[in-house]
Amino acid sequence: MAKVLFINGNVHGHINPTLPVVRELVRDGEEVCYFSTMEYKQKIEAAGARLVDYGSRMYEFFKSFKPSGNHPFYTLIEFMLEMDRIAVPIVVDKTNGETYDYIIHDSMFGGGSVLSKLLNIPAICSCTSFAMNRLPLPSHMFQPGFNPQLDNIYIKLKDAAANWGVEKLDIMDIFFKKESLNIVYTSKMFHPESETFDDSFRFVGPSIAQREDKLDFRLDDVGNKPLIYISMGTIINQCMDFYQKAMEAFKNEDCMVIMSVGNKTDIGLLGEIPSNFVVRNHVPQLEVLKSADVIICHGGLNSVNEALYYGVPVISIPQVNDQYMVSRQLVKLRAGLELNMKEITDEILRNSVKTVLSDTSYKASSTEIGRSFVEAGGYKAAAKLILDFIKQYTR
Repeated sequence: MAKVLFINGNVHGHINPTLPVVRELVRDGEEVCYFSTMEYKQKIEAAGARLVDYGSRMYEFFKSFKPSGNHPFYTLIEFMLEMDRIAVPIVVDKTNGETYDYIIHDSMFGGGSVLSKLLNIPAICSCTSFAMNRLPLPSHMFQPGFNPQLDNIYIKLKDAAANWGVEKLDIMDIFFKKESLNIVYTSKMFHPESETFDDSFRFVGPSIAQREDKLDFRLDDVGNKPLIYISMGTIINQCMDFYQKAMEAFKNEDCMVIMSVGNKTDIGLLGEIPSNFVVRNHVPQLEVLKSADVIICHGGLNSVNEALYYGVPVISIPQVNDQYMVSRQLVKLRAGLELNMKEITDEILRNSVKTVLSDTSYKASSTEIGRSFVEAGGYKAAAKLILDFIKQYTR
């Protein structure tokens, strides 16, 4: 039995796909110590791992982080770098005296690639967003002097490298923490430019496993009516105006709508809920997707993966980061549509759903991609790849 150090952030879309993999590793006899935050304690322990909470310093960082500029990509890098700078000493301190055989770390969060060097153990990258083998901006936008925010990042990179005893760090080391084995939770068919990635990237498809949360409402009454599922994710989901437009769009339609609005939205402020709507702060997404005809969502890879796994076409309304890449891929493969949040009206929402439901090619493409997900092997394939990879270090 090997002892595994798992490093992650505190985002549902980055944690949920890893839990079935953790459960499978535990079943195979591995002992998993999982760094995250207390919000995920129940989920992580249910998977058989031991949660280690980053503690108060990390919580303060999440609350108080302020970038030195306003460029979206530079801001993302600043956030990731600052989280790494906080996480690395916390993990080193809390693992003091414990010996681990290998580390699995998120591709974006937690400084896992640095920790593997400091602890002198092999590392595996867990990639819950699209994998990256290059930076997404032109090279001139990474030249020193191009932008004050960028120059601030280079100063912090130099400082971090000195503190960690690493010869050099560049932006790609922070943006995508590549290892000799990189587990990517989608299929080659759905991943952009999958042919450009080397054999260290293994596309295992979504990590879909039965979850314990159950519906608190009935789907039996839907009958032949279309079932529309609306969820804007867990990060930017306080979209009161959007939710009200959605209710206006479908209140007189012969359909059922399930709308998940997130824990930060006060449902009481939405006004009168139409009789064909079920509105909750949270719903068991996989259970709903098994019956859904279309999903309207934020374009997060985890939600899109889960929808396509069940052959559900997606209407994506991207707002940040890789959601735009995911949406472009949906449109390219004709598995869904992309909308602009600033331009949305109730009529646009209603017509978009009618388009997706009336044109059977969207369903056909979604089903084909879903088939590629199943064939990729999911969490069982991921666990086997991990165990086979680690064997070379234990012979």
